[in-house]
Order: sequence, then structure tokens, then C-alpha cells
Amino acid sequence: MAGKWLRIGVAVLIVLAGGCARKHVQAPPIPPPPKQNVFVLLPDPEGKAGGIVVKNAAGAQDLSQSYQAVRVERSDVSPSPTFPLDPADVRRLFGAALDVLPLPEVQFTLYFDEGRDVLTPESAAQLPAILNAIRERRSTAITVTGHTDTVDTPQFNYQLGMRRAHRVEGILIGQGVNASDLFVSSHGDADLIVKTVRGVAESRNRRVEVIVR
Repeated sequence: MAGKWLRIGVAVLIVLAGGCARKHVQAPPIPPPPKQNVFVLLPDPEGKAGGIVVKNAAGAQDLSQSYQAVRVERSDVSPSPTFPLDPADVRRLFGAALDVLPLPEVQFTLYFDEGRDVLTPESAAQLPAILNAIRERRSTAITVTGHTDTVDTPQFNYQLGMRRAHRVEGILIGQGVNASDLFVSSHGDADLIVKTVRGVAESRNRRVEVIVR
């Protein structure tokens, strides 16, 4: 009897399979996975991470380390425990979004000969990097600020700082930068990197700061 039941069972299975082959049955759609938001704390250009709190009605999670992440499935479900992501995973998951983010601003400091608007050779060598930063960012907001040490009077130093800033401005324009994208000013001896009394020659104060946004 057992063998008979086995044979009958096989016959029934074959009939059923044959019947299915002759019919077009629409399979039910596979439900999509629940939507999730992933929050990742990225470092700044200097490699430092601040901190954020990911919070909803059900709970909160602190992110305080670079590439630390958390998932949020629904507003009524607490954020997941934090977990680390590899930078390569961040690029894979968020590459399209990262590619449209503007590059961070970058600052350059150019130094000058004492009492003159002539760049030191070391600072002149930085000019290609400044031009490259402008082109990479397609920058339309470039600040050029002149500074001096405390030799001579504040009035003279203001003018000297302005001449230094205009010197850099002229070089950048000569290399194709739009004049309307440059914002030139002078602080004279009012913003010293190295604090000194009046009348002190200090090479680190004789500078132009260029910020490319």
C-alpha cells in the first residue's frame, strides 16, 4: 500500500505540474523592502569630525566619530545602534550625492619682501595651486586680503597691504581669473599673525591671504 500511495502521489504531482505548464499565472509582486534613511558623519577636510544627534519620536543616537553611521527605518522606530562604515562603502552608497557637493573653501598665505609688494620665491611657487583650486571649484568668490608688519605708520601700511593684494589680483587676472570674481581689501598692520609692538619687522606678518570658495 505504501508503494501504491507513493505512485499515486507522483502521478498527481505530474498532472498538477502539467496543468501549471499550460497556464500563465501571475505571481504576486514581491513587496519592496522598507525604506531606510542612513546618516553618516563625515570628517572635514582636515580629518576632524564634529558630532550630530539623529533623533525621531522613538529615540535618538549620537554620532561623534568619522564614518560612524545609523539607520532610521520609520519615525515610530528608534534609530538603530551606531555602526562604522568604511570610506569605500560611503563612496559606493553616496557617491552620486558626494559628487555634487561643493568643494570646501581653501586658504593660501603668500609672503612678501619687507616694505615691498614683491612675492617671496616660495610664495610665487604657490600660484599654480591657487589657480588650480579656483578652476576646480569654478569659484566666483575669491577674497584677496593684504597685510603688513608694524614697520612704518598704520596709514602707510594700509596702502602697502592694498598694493600687495592688488599685486596678487593682477597675477590671477593675468592667468584668466575673472576680475569680477575677486574681492580685494587691506588690513594693513591691524591683523597680525605674530603680535609685535610698533616698528618691528616680522616676515610672517607681511602677507596676502587668498581664500577660494
